[in-house]
Amino acid sequence: MKSSTLKHISTMKKGIKPGILDLKNIRDLILEFACTIHDFTLEKDDFMPNGDWNSTFLITFKHNKQEDRLFCEAPFGEYFLRFGVHVVLEKKIWEREYHAILAVISKFDIAIHPQSNEEKDKIHCHLTTRAWIPNFNQRIFGLTFSNLLDCKRTVLSLNF
Repeated sequence: MKSSTLKHISTMKKGIKPGILDLKNIRDLILEFACTIHDFTLEKDDFMPNGDWNSTFLITFKHNKQEDRLFCEAPFGEYFLRFGVHVVLEKKIWEREYHAILAVISKFDIAIHPQSNEEKDKIHCHLTTRAWIPNFNQRIFGLTFSNLLDCKRTVLSLNF
């Protein structure tokens, strides 16, 4: 990782709210994430006029060539990044077993956000978690990202 990235993020520990340069450094840190399992490609990178950052990373899994997307957002002036992945569930299962699904997700300290959609037999959801920007580094990102993917795998593997 670039030493300037680490140096700049470490200056945030002094109480300065994160700005665009901090978020660009975090974006670069995610793209530089060294992993034998997946690669990250920047798909969308929007710095909104109000200072919010919304980004989407395409995740390519090396062992099976599957793809997923990691959503990242940072509201301007906040000390937290939100990371999310998309999951699709059967609507009947969600309606019948959402308490059990919520119990499983809570063990990962993950939030689930059902989205409105036009499909009558599926429900689209976002699984999200947060990371504190001032202490953000590749290790924190790796743990946060692994936890998010483990939660998604667990939810998709539930047998109801």
